[in-house]
Amino acid sequence: MNNFNNTVAVITGGANGIGKSLAIALLESGASVAIADVNLSQATELASSLGEKARAYQCDVTERSQVEELAKNVLKDFGKINHVFANAGVAIAGSILSTAPAEFDWLLDVNVRGVFSTIQVFVPILIKSAEANEAAHFIITGSENSLGVPKTGPCSAYTLTKHASLALADTLRRDLSETGVKVSIFCPGVVDTKLYDARRTRQARYGGESAMPQEYAARASAAMAQGQSPDVTAALCLAGILNGEFLIITDPKIRDFSSKRSAEVINALDTVDTRLANWVSKQ
Repeated sequence: MNNFNNTVAVITGGANGIGKSLAIALLESGASVAIADVNLSQATELASSLGEKARAYQCDVTERSQVEELAKNVLKDFGKINHVFANAGVAIAGSILSTAPAEFDWLLDVNVRGVFSTIQVFVPILIKSAEANEAAHFIITGSENSLGVPKTGPCSAYTLTKHASLALADTLRRDLSETGVKVSIFCPGVVDTKLYDARRTRQARYGGESAMPQEYAARASAAMAQGQSPDVTAALCLAGILNGEFLIITDPKIRDFSSKRSAEVINALDTVDTRLANWVSKQ
């Protein structure tokens, strides 16, 4: 997989989990990588281990000024940007009724507003790359939660934000259809990461950093450990990008519940056909 040769990729939330695996896979595929993360020390440690084609940057995607500074610094350091991975994300468990307002704001600001800011800051740069006949691709990290409501959970506010990420990707694809910039959303299932422990980096205005109760952490860690390796997830994502796919699904288990949503849509369309036909016949 060497079609990323001589390209520059930016990854938000790039210091751990899927972001870390994306950084490693991209480097192995010939790209230079800007690893952006709210935790600069982790990003720096990873970049140092990967060599001169990787650099670390501080970026809290809830702060638009930091996203703008990231773009400015990456352009200064690498001279161009070809692939942007809007990967930063957080998650919490719980129903809608049990979700605290501050935590709802946190999920919206990271998972939705953060992607929105990343789009608005980086897409103009990608348009210039496309105009120069360079690779230009914007990739959003969605989730199985983008495609339906998984049987595990509930993690209702997180599911809401990942539904929104699909809408952002689909409308962005339409908006950029004449620019040469490609858009993808990749949707992993359960992946063996520490996403369940996202509160460890929660900003003060949303409640601050919080240690997870040991008993819950052990259960969550065991459940996530049954998921797909982030290295496999990253490799499948890059394969989908190279194949020009908009929707990149990396876990076939998603079919188990997403097919229910598809069936409901088809049934609702059949129902309205019948209702309208009956209404017309009575006129």
